[in-house]
Amino acid sequence: MKDLKTCREEIDAIDKEIIALFEKRMHVAKDVITYKLAHDMQIFQKDREKEVIQKNVDRLEDKSLEAYAKTFVQDTMNLSKSYQSTFIPLKKYEATELIENFKVGYQGVPGSFSNQALNCWFGDIEGINYPHFEDVYQALEKGEIDYGVLPLENSSTGAINDNYDLLTQYGFYIVGEQSITIDQNLLGIKGATLEDIKDVYSHVQGLKQTSEFLNAHHIEGHDYLNTAAAAKYISEAQDKHIGAIASSEAAKLYNLDIIAKAIQNDQSNHTRFIIIARQYEIRPSANRISMVFTVNHEVGALYEVMRVVKEHNINMARIESRPLPLSPWEYYFYLDIDGNLNQDHVQRALQEIKTYTNTFRMIGNYKRKES
Repeated sequence: MKDLKTCREEIDAIDKEIIALFEKRMHVAKDVITYKLAHDMQIFQKDREKEVIQKNVDRLEDKSLEAYAKTFVQDTMNLSKSYQSTFIPLKKYEATELIENFKVGYQGVPGSFSNQALNCWFGDIEGINYPHFEDVYQALEKGEIDYGVLPLENSSTGAINDNYDLLTQYGFYIVGEQSITIDQNLLGIKGATLEDIKDVYSHVQGLKQTSEFLNAHHIEGHDYLNTAAAAKYISEAQDKHIGAIASSEAAKLYNLDIIAKAIQNDQSNHTRFIIIARQYEIRPSANRISMVFTVNHEVGALYEVMRVVKEHNINMARIESRPLPLSPWEYYFYLDIDGNLNQDHVQRALQEIKTYTNTFRMIGNYKRKES
């Protein structure tokens, strides 16, 4: 048996050789990226990476070390890719000019929270309202509107998945985000009391956000197109036994009483609304970046993307997964990070993230606003 001193001396000698070879390998990696950039070649090639890993693992004499060797080679290649990404020229993103005489669409009716978000972002303008989320996307695709305002996430009930899916389906871009406080109120016709109300109508999110109040008062909830449309419906029905869960603005607009104020489960209830457009837009004040990507369905694939975000000292604001069509148990990943595309470390991180993804699309770099 070797003594500990001898083992340590041997390891030191081996480490010295490894560092010399590591330095030599990194210099060659620089030569590779320089050549590829000069000849406008694809920078990172996944098939080549798999081939290199397998070729080196096959060289092992002690096959019990196969798993460790694979990790060693993979980590070495990851370091090479990270180093190579520093030689990819950075871009300068110019501010986009605002569209003149623009038209904005939203889902819902006047008095809805989407209408409120629209006015918070664009000012006091008259938007074009549509019954369903996809109607807004179709109107944008046809050129009927220049921007759409749609809810993406609620702080208490989570993501509005339809809009994540439609964003990818139509290939539009996020050019802004407006967060507003959501106070859900129980509305009824003039003279109705809480004891009168047996059924309420609202968007499914409104029902979820007020579930505790509804359960406590034994009120049956019914899904409706949106909160303000529900308010309009009960105003027209003139039945004191039905109510709506909607905003105070909807109560004013449809001449209803507020029977109970702020009945949401979470009193800090907020909803994020996205502003979408056909074209990519960027402003100097942009502070949030959104992207969607897919990775291999294998151990550690998503971790590599998260690792890059961490190593570039970037805050990850949100990650959401959605099923990948025609590929059971595989997913799109929507990732939000803090930053601006004109920041060097952000560009470096994005270049590196692309090397660990199968598909990658930048959805937007935009400013977040809160009311």
